[in-house]
Amino acid sequence: MSQSRSHLVLVPGFAGFDILGSVSYYYGVTEVLRKAAAGAYRAPLSVHCFANLPTASVDTRAHGLLHWLADRFRKGVFYGGVGTDQRDCLHLVGHSTGGRDIKTLMLLLLAATEQGRSVYGVPAQTLLESICSIQFLSTPHRGTNLAHVFRRWRPGVMSTAGVAHGLLSMTGQKYASVTARLARSALRTLGQSDGIARAALDTIDRFHAAKRDGLSMAEARSEYFNVLCWLLNVAEDTDAFDDLDPLSSSGTPRRAGGHSRRRLAVSSVAAWRRELAVCAESAKKTGKAGLLGAEVEEDLSDYYRQKGIALRSIVTRAKRDPGGSFLGIFSLLYGITADVMGRPKVVEALGPSCAVPWLDDPSRSERLTPEMNDGIVNSVSMVYPDAAHSILVDADHADVMGHYRFIDPEDGDGADPTYGGYDLLQSRSGFDQSQFEKLWNSIGEFAMASDRCTTASRRRPAVVPAEAPAVSPASASAASPASAAAAAPASAAAASPPSAPAVTHFRAEPSDPEGGA
Repeated sequence: MSQSRSHLVLVPGFAGFDILGSVSYYYGVTEVLRKAAAGAYRAPLSVHCFANLPTASVDTRAHGLLHWLADRFRKGVFYGGVGTDQRDCLHLVGHSTGGRDIKTLMLLLLAATEQGRSVYGVPAQTLLESICSIQFLSTPHRGTNLAHVFRRWRPGVMSTAGVAHGLLSMTGQKYASVTARLARSALRTLGQSDGIARAALDTIDRFHAAKRDGLSMAEARSEYFNVLCWLLNVAEDTDAFDDLDPLSSSGTPRRAGGHSRRRLAVSSVAAWRRELAVCAESAKKTGKAGLLGAEVEEDLSDYYRQKGIALRSIVTRAKRDPGGSFLGIFSLLYGITADVMGRPKVVEALGPSCAVPWLDDPSRSERLTPEMNDGIVNSVSMVYPDAAHSILVDADHADVMGHYRFIDPEDGDGADPTYGGYDLLQSRSGFDQSQFEKLWNSIGEFAMASDRCTTASRRRPAVVPAEAPAVSPASASAASPASAAAAAPASAAAASPPSAPAVTHFRAEPSDPEGGA
């Protein structure tokens, strides 16, 4: 292979899809990265959207992600020459529960690598050595109070999904679509034109093809059965509620799988080999990757640094709008998530209060307390491994995915008219297009600053200003997220000529694994 490539792998959260009806999970992300492609990136960048299972356990989802990655190495979509500088670079970004999936994936890879094993037909070392950075976006590392409350409602969630599946099955494509159009018109009359309800109705409307040609009808059938399959998965498996509850089933704070927390000498690879071998054996017997090294999760960041993997967390926080509707979806979810008073065990499990620097101005920080949240996850739970490796964004849980405003699927935004943008939580956080671009440019810059797998000639800028020395891979991984992100644009802008290859987007759905769009 003559040239290495860089891949940004976007892992979805709790809902677990890339595309569902009219909703694209990471809406507008690729377009933001493409705008900066001519100057910001030192390598051809491919954006891959992984479609995971909704509401399934983190263990199941992590195995799904591992299988997906291995499959792309086998097919040559990713190239992994072990021990060479020609390997492709993988940069993992996990939103919400997707971040937990990535952490469990890393536990699997670390154990398999120490034992010299393969995973799904690919040497684990190949995958591990190709991962250059991990970024957690609104990830509940220690769980969220919302899951603690909703955990007791699991049967109701499963029943609701089952009833919705049954109703759609009985109604059929055409009549479901007609009903959705009528309901959507009623919402418009009432002044409710966006949010989760609008996204659901737009999706159902696509079940019936306006054109009666063969392709349009086939696409409508596909939309219909994709949603039925998604609902069936939710109706059958909601184990994620258990994984996201900050307390174990016994009502005690989660501690390393129920064991007392202890520190390992992670500087000793031999110690890790022994520990991971024991954990791997336990996982093999039980079939649960969640037991695989779970008691040393807090120390994984040290091991990542040994492997040269850059790491940071993006913390989101939104405030309840005093002028907003009391019965609005964000107001309700925010109130439940913030209601930790009288629950000392939950507060303890979520993590201590701490000050986290802002993305807009790293010199300024804000102190986070357990009740602060983004409508879904308590903000202190997103801080990992510590405040120095975290940055704060004023946004709700869905804003950072690109769903902070309504864009009609029929109109599009000049980028992809197939899917719509939805202000899913309607928090009125003030998060807008400029902040969305700043956030995702920062994510792209952080990834490229840690691109240690590309050849030296491609990492070296064509012109390096005397006052801005180039950032080495080692220093990039050791530096704080804010300094790494700030240092990247200066050298990266000079590294790529205006004719640099455009960012390529790979959807999860197409049968052709190399079918970029």
